[in-house]
Amino acid sequence: MSQGPLDKEATPCYYLLVEVEDKGSPKRLGHLQVNVTVQDINDNPPVFSSSQYQAKVEEDAPVGSSVLKVEATDRDEGANAAIRYQLAEGTPFQIDPESGLVTIREPLDYESRRQYILSIQAKDLGNPPLTGRAEALVRLIDVNDNDPVVKFRYSRALSQYASVDENAQVGNIVALLTVTDSDSPAANGNITVTILGGNEQRHFEVHTSKVPNLSLIKVASALDRERISSYNLTISVSDQGHPRPRSSVASLVIYVNDINDHPPVFQDPYSKVEISEDLPPGSYIFGISATDGDTGLNANLRYSIVSGNSLGWFSISENSGLVTSSAALDREITSQLLLNISAQDQGPQPKTSYATLLVSLLDVNDQKPTFTGLDGSEHHWLSIPENSLTGTELVTLRALDGDLGDNGTTRFYFDADNPNQCQGLFRLDPITGRLSTRSELDREQQENCTLMVQATDLGTPPLSSTAKITVTLLDINDNSPVFYPVQYFANIQENEPPASFVALVTAADPDQGRNGTVAYSIRAGDTAKFQINTETGAISTRAALDREEKTTYQLQVVATDGGGLQSHNHAIVTITVLDTQDNPPSFTQDTYKNMRVGELVSSITATDSDTGDNADIQYSITGTNNHGTFSISPNTGSIFLAKKLDFETQALFKLNITAKDNGRPPRSSTMSVVIQVRDFNDNPPNFPEGDIFKSVTENIPVGTSVLTITASDPDADINGQLTYAIVYQKPRGNHFFIDEQRGTVYTNAEIDREFSTLFELTVRAIDQAVPVETRKYAFKNVTILVSDLNDNVPMFISQNAFAADPALAIGSVLTTVTAFDPDEGLNGEIEYEIINGDTETFSVDRYSGDLRVASPLVPSRLIYNLIVAASDLGSERKGSTTELTIILQGLDGPVFSQPRYITILKEGEPVGTNVISIEASSPRGTETVVEYFIVSVKCEGKTVGRLFTIGRSTGAIQTAAVLDRERGARLYLLDVYAVEKETTFPRTQRAEVSPHSLLLSGSNVLCIILKL
Repeated sequence: MSQGPLDKEATPCYYLLVEVEDKGSPKRLGHLQVNVTVQDINDNPPVFSSSQYQAKVEEDAPVGSSVLKVEATDRDEGANAAIRYQLAEGTPFQIDPESGLVTIREPLDYESRRQYILSIQAKDLGNPPLTGRAEALVRLIDVNDNDPVVKFRYSRALSQYASVDENAQVGNIVALLTVTDSDSPAANGNITVTILGGNEQRHFEVHTSKVPNLSLIKVASALDRERISSYNLTISVSDQGHPRPRSSVASLVIYVNDINDHPPVFQDPYSKVEISEDLPPGSYIFGISATDGDTGLNANLRYSIVSGNSLGWFSISENSGLVTSSAALDREITSQLLLNISAQDQGPQPKTSYATLLVSLLDVNDQKPTFTGLDGSEHHWLSIPENSLTGTELVTLRALDGDLGDNGTTRFYFDADNPNQCQGLFRLDPITGRLSTRSELDREQQENCTLMVQATDLGTPPLSSTAKITVTLLDINDNSPVFYPVQYFANIQENEPPASFVALVTAADPDQGRNGTVAYSIRAGDTAKFQINTETGAISTRAALDREEKTTYQLQVVATDGGGLQSHNHAIVTITVLDTQDNPPSFTQDTYKNMRVGELVSSITATDSDTGDNADIQYSITGTNNHGTFSISPNTGSIFLAKKLDFETQALFKLNITAKDNGRPPRSSTMSVVIQVRDFNDNPPNFPEGDIFKSVTENIPVGTSVLTITASDPDADINGQLTYAIVYQKPRGNHFFIDEQRGTVYTNAEIDREFSTLFELTVRAIDQAVPVETRKYAFKNVTILVSDLNDNVPMFISQNAFAADPALAIGSVLTTVTAFDPDEGLNGEIEYEIINGDTETFSVDRYSGDLRVASPLVPSRLIYNLIVAASDLGSERKGSTTELTIILQGLDGPVFSQPRYITILKEGEPVGTNVISIEASSPRGTETVVEYFIVSVKCEGKTVGRLFTIGRSTGAIQTAAVLDRERGARLYLLDVYAVEKETTFPRTQRAEVSPHSLLLSGSNVLCIILKL
């Protein structure tokens, strides 16, 4: 048993000698040596060799570098003496737990923290463990690792940049420069300041102040903002650190404050601009620009128009100098405006400069031509005698147009939107406005002609005004009275009293006034029986007429106008006197076959000298009664018709009439009564059944007998006498006539199969019964077929001129040459051939007529001429030729008097009728010759043949065929080319941009066909 605490560390081991004695005596002793080893317990904490360590380390020492090593001891043993080291958190250091070596865990920075106190713990591995503590002071050694930092301060505390007035004196402070360096000022923070760049003119310098790290930037020489308005100084600051100094660079921007010492300067003090007068308000006109050598408000310019804008047409942007239109412009009010424009800066003592802008207004076609001299209105009345010569001037139109150039150049045309027939009677010169007659006038055709004329300028698009001109044709007594109809037929009953109306003849005279009044007179005829009212033309009787004396009268009436002209064709009046019952008919021995059944035919009277019953007579028909055709009254002896009569069946009846008295014995007497039936026209003529066909060869002589056609009529005398007439011929005309007695049909004109392959006739046979209205007739259709002879030559129907593109490729079809032969079969088949001209450049297909390009066209030629032949394939071949003119397109040429011509033509007018004359003039004057060509004729969009011709040198268009509106040809469109050349140069000569070139231009003619 221990008698006190043990301390292993003080006495680790005890050696005890134990003595044992017994209670005997002698006591005996025994000895035992006991070795007591003290077992260690963890009763000693670790103890550092120093309670406070110190160390130094450079701030730029790398991570992992050793800083110091600590050591602790523990008097215990074993695990109780095993030590582990720990370092408190929050420092950039770390400790090895076994060795106690302290190293750098993360980068150090002297400028952030100059020293660290480390709390180090040593802990044994006892249970429970005991710890010991120590501190370590680690001081960082400054290293020159920070650049100097520059900061500028300006005279204006809140300003972001330095500024100096351009008139600042030398030595004036511009900016303060302070430098900070986180390194130790003793070794690494001693700063020097220099200007590295931006100060080539040495306008600034650095002054070091007595205040540490404060430098002054001062003006070193005179400034001029207009030369240099700002400076960008590169400032370098350097420390004196070791082992190497550090430096940094900063930029100092210095603005030179402006002094208003410069007036505004216009880039162009005198400017010109041309604008269109139709610019809308708000449109850009011009940009005025001025500069000011100053800055700020001293260079902030304001623009204004100070003069020249009295019309208020323009405005200017105060800030930008942009000039715009502020109202509608009108060149016709003024064509130029000189604007005086100012530019003023906004300095406290502003400076002003001036510039001028000349605005020229370009003409726009905004003014319509206005007719002048038309009585102040747009409707003008003119008069001219109808017999005025062609070319007679009516008026010269004038029009004013306020525009310029082509916009103000006026041309006069007839209004194409209001065409009328009158336009063909007058000519309007497009340049001079001279209105004159183009052809002969006829008041009787049209008394008043209303012309709608246009004054059109040459602008794009053109503007025009329209005026109405009414031309009144003054009458000339140039027309004789004309009867219509020429033949008159009238009937009048005989025995009418004198002054009875017979007929009314009428003649018209289209002249006016006295020239148009008509007086009638009977030139030939029975003026003893008839008279005429000279004013009305009413014919009346002078005396009573007697049909039994004369049945027909014929009068010739003449009409004379107030100017003394008589009618050329006098009126023929045929008067038929109608019968009146002034001679009662006798029915004793004849009757009419159209008597009604039961009608009295005749009366027989017998006498008996006896008296009483002996004188009472009874009548009867004895013997044949022809099947009861007649009956007799037994008491009166009146004979009546019992059956309908027919002259053609029986024309004569013989009746035996017996008269018998009632005596005893009765006595009788018989007589014969002959009744002759008078013929009544009750049968029409009768032609043989079936239609009649006859064939003839064309071109047979006029008067050749074609056929004889007859009809029969069973009626008697004139009722059965027939006459023949052709009442209808198709086609219309008088190609045939008929012998009215024999019915023989003859040719009356040349028969041409090409005119018609057959003729249809309607022949009428009519009897000669009287009165005329009782006549009967019959009709027969006759068809006459015409066989062909090769009597026609091919006729070219395609145009003989056409325009072609000079760039057409070889083999291209230029056009198709077309000829027409109205004959049949081979007589009408056609072959084509070029017989003269440039056969190397062109070829024609033998059968189709296609004209092709055989070699490249030469644009300088401009015109090619070919002669093409067309021949039929008949046994005796017939042929014709045509000249083709090929016009190469490409150049402008003569100017037509109108862009489009419109004319009106009546259908059925003969070939050669004047249609219209067109005109084109050369801008080079009268020394050039203009030729005209029709290059196409279209009807309702389809190309048609040569229906029109044109005078090559005159431009007069005429019909080449009779036009028929019923065949759909109501409107034709002709394309016409005008080609100009100088008379001294050949057709094909051409020079580039030369007045000797062949030039061409085109127009078209619209021809409207009116129905007759």
